[in-house]
Amino acid sequence: MDQERQRIAEDLRGVVAGEVLCDDASRALYATDGSLFEVWPLVVVRPRSVDDVAATVRWAAERGVAVHPRGAGSSLTGDSLGPGVVIDCSRFLRRIVATSGDTVRVQPGVVGLQLEEHLQRLGRTFGPDPAAAAVTTIGGMIGRNTSGSRFLRHGAVRGRVAAVQAVLADGTVVELEPTPPRLLPGISGAGVAGGPVDPAARVAALAVGVDEVLTESAAVIAAGQPATRLSHGGYRLDDLRHDGLVDLPRLMCGAAGTLGIVTEATLRTVPVDAAVAVALVLFDSLEKAGQASLRISSLGPSACDLFDKRHLALARGSRVDFDLLIPPVADAGLLIEFSDTDIATANARLDDAIRRLQGVKRLCLDIRRAEDASDAAMFWDLSRHLVSTLHGVRGVSRPVPFIEDIVVPPEALPDFLGRLQGALKRCTATAMIFGHAGHGQLHVRPYADPGNPADRAALVRLAEAVYDEVVAVGGTIGGEQGLGMSRTGFFDRYYPELAEVFARIKRVFDPAGLLNPGKIVRGPGEVGFPFRDPVLSPSDSQVPAPLSPAARALPVLLWTEPGAAGEVDACNGCGACRTQATGTRMCPRYREDPSEEASPRAKANLFGAFLTGRLDPKSLTGDEVLAIADTCFNCHQCRLECSAGVDVPALVMQLKGAHVAENSLGLSAWLLSRVDSLSRWGGLVAPLANAAIADPRARWILEKTVGVAQGRKLPRFTGNRTMRWAARRGLTRPSRRGGPRVLLFLDTYARRHDPLLVEALVAVLERHGVGVSIDPRQLASGMPLVAAGDLAAARKVAAANMRVLAEAVRLGYRIVCTEPAAVTAITHDYPLLVEDDDMARVVEATCDATTYLWELHREGKLKLDFDPLPARVLHHTPCHLRVPGQMSASEHLLRLIPGLSLDAADRGCSGMGGTWGLHHDHHRSSLRIGLGLVSAMRGGGVDVGSTECSACRLQMEQGTTKPTVHPVKLLAKAWRLLPGPAGLDPLLTAGSGRLTTS
Repeated sequence: MDQERQRIAEDLRGVVAGEVLCDDASRALYATDGSLFEVWPLVVVRPRSVDDVAATVRWAAERGVAVHPRGAGSSLTGDSLGPGVVIDCSRFLRRIVATSGDTVRVQPGVVGLQLEEHLQRLGRTFGPDPAAAAVTTIGGMIGRNTSGSRFLRHGAVRGRVAAVQAVLADGTVVELEPTPPRLLPGISGAGVAGGPVDPAARVAALAVGVDEVLTESAAVIAAGQPATRLSHGGYRLDDLRHDGLVDLPRLMCGAAGTLGIVTEATLRTVPVDAAVAVALVLFDSLEKAGQASLRISSLGPSACDLFDKRHLALARGSRVDFDLLIPPVADAGLLIEFSDTDIATANARLDDAIRRLQGVKRLCLDIRRAEDASDAAMFWDLSRHLVSTLHGVRGVSRPVPFIEDIVVPPEALPDFLGRLQGALKRCTATAMIFGHAGHGQLHVRPYADPGNPADRAALVRLAEAVYDEVVAVGGTIGGEQGLGMSRTGFFDRYYPELAEVFARIKRVFDPAGLLNPGKIVRGPGEVGFPFRDPVLSPSDSQVPAPLSPAARALPVLLWTEPGAAGEVDACNGCGACRTQATGTRMCPRYREDPSEEASPRAKANLFGAFLTGRLDPKSLTGDEVLAIADTCFNCHQCRLECSAGVDVPALVMQLKGAHVAENSLGLSAWLLSRVDSLSRWGGLVAPLANAAIADPRARWILEKTVGVAQGRKLPRFTGNRTMRWAARRGLTRPSRRGGPRVLLFLDTYARRHDPLLVEALVAVLERHGVGVSIDPRQLASGMPLVAAGDLAAARKVAAANMRVLAEAVRLGYRIVCTEPAAVTAITHDYPLLVEDDDMARVVEATCDATTYLWELHREGKLKLDFDPLPARVLHHTPCHLRVPGQMSASEHLLRLIPGLSLDAADRGCSGMGGTWGLHHDHHRSSLRIGLGLVSAMRGGGVDVGSTECSACRLQMEQGTTKPTVHPVKLLAKAWRLLPGPAGLDPLLTAGSGRLTTS
């Protein structure tokens, strides 16, 4: 870090109570967003209050430094990037301040979906619904004037904003409301006699300044923003006057933080629609889809979304239900929705639209109507997951956001679609086209390699060709995505008179041009586009990208081509990994601590900065990098839920591994990464160890030495009982049974703490004629070592286990694990750590116990002679077994047991993260993450918990005396296996031990 930046950070820390980040690792996280661009900020401020925002802006104004407000960082046009001070409003300014009958007051960091969930409980809605509502913040929605699919029903954000609190370019805090354009008598905007600025006078002066521009530029505004277009790029000026007032809050919508920084907003709400009717209409051409949207526009649909054939093809490939729903011959589709006060009226309106479309011969290929709410939700998934489907296209050439959204008069849409395809042909380009046909808004995503200079130049030429056609039909550049870095220059070229009016508006609010310069109004001397540094070689080059010194210093993992650079390149910065939506588990750490460094994309951005040489190799082993990497506890949910499947856990392995290789682990981390050894040592003195974990004084000592939280329930030690039992049964030798055979891979918990689980699983397998072997040479999987970054030790464990596993696979064994994390270690981590000719066979042969049993059932080999099991079971699917959108094998199996009442609702991650939740530094965070699960276990409708993961079991038992058991034990009990008091008879009645508190 240079001394000048350090001095700036110290100055800012003296005036703000929030966080000031100036180290290179943190700056790397804010150098990109959802666009193709990369601009490193001078410093990042994360304000805790409006006073912090005002103090930061005053500091910057005094020194002539630019300020760039940022929300979720999901902008597709680079709105949140800049070389000055980035103000991250999403970290702390995320409160819903007040809710009244028809308004709600919010801070800018509130996420759109969270606001909607809050309002839904009151029977209200905000309305505008962007596809990224689970990520984008209210501040970002105001800055871009977001609309979304239901624009025809709710309009854009500007129609819902009643008032905003904003910080102006000099740091003055004002409340912007519709204001008469009259200066206050005797008071100027600069205050009286050189005194402090009067906020009311400043607002009046702004209203006067805006009114003057509107009056003097009325003809230009009327020509450039006609009423025939339902949306406009840049500042929308055509409807700011009403009832003798200048609507300043409306002007802030779509201003991208260039006129002021919104710190609170009062939003109007409306009642939720009582009923909706939805249909998907398919066509053999885009032009026909455009004609259809025009035919039904007079009927007043609430939504009319357009998809092209490429999107439909991707949708078919991503989900089976879409494959069944959409025929391959469909080249376009319209998603149509009608809303009303009751379902009968909504259906009648949809019927009218369908009849109108069917009245034109050969207009539609097919019409698929949603028969119930489930169908409607599936149809809407086609639109809601549209952008994520694009992100799932991996490869050097992929759909990229550069042209993005354009708006044409709705009546010109069919003609423009033909013109657009002509422009694509002339430029020999391919693009995905989708949008909101009802109000003429289209998103154009051309396929390109953004790291290739030739493709970058081709993107500019294509944009010019497309914008030529937009202007020809009376359209505009920019809609709900803003102009940003990618389109401000084009707007200035195509609409020079209107751009000059924008510049005058900008000068009224920000004469020095310090608020987010370069967006909407072009800055002086701006040339070209700040494209991201490529991490891969251009697509037309056969030369590998050279490694930076930092990249050469990273630990060597056995990636398949294109390696770690391919993972970084696949991360497009969309910010979807910042979601906190229910029903998903994307990054439990970010949900508990919603800071940028906790998001999965932060690790990809950080890794990319090392690959491109933007970060000093020496910082690779620094504490700043480790602090970012340590926000990952290796749950792998980001890898599973990311549309592009970016392997963030593997990137984190390398970042942590580099730090550990240079600095080694601290004592506590070293001990917990060797939890199998701790359990083995405890088992040697099991009576003493079991007494110690129940004694508060011993637990205090354990916390101070090993780091295990005093309040954490711990499992009892059983010594080597499991392996002694296996030896007596002859299981430690190869099985002599004919037919299928499995090698049980026992991780720490089953081997050291729960011998009954092993006995139950062996009994279940043998009951189905499966031969079982437990090789005594196997070691614990080593997952805690991987999570801690001790890759040298993890590599030794993996090599030792691979000798055992490869030998078993060559003999025809399947590898069955009792611990889900062990499956992840073998199938994901081992291939990165060690090279083995049999690795692919080992990975293919490995699964967990319930998956193996479910495979038997699907093959018709599972016996179903269960005894009834009258129990209310709360089942939790561990992160390492969860497949988004699918029911787990254990849930399938438990539903086969008669009399068993199963609650398998997804309550999110348990928060344990393996040994992460054991440490006293993480104990409270772990409980916050797992609060939903812990609270459900404490509820009255549960007799017993069920999960495959031993760490999740500890969390589920943390706040209750009810037991949590492995699903295999429930199956074994229902099959009448292992009876008796020492067996499974007390399974549902035995307590989990008394509550332990600090």
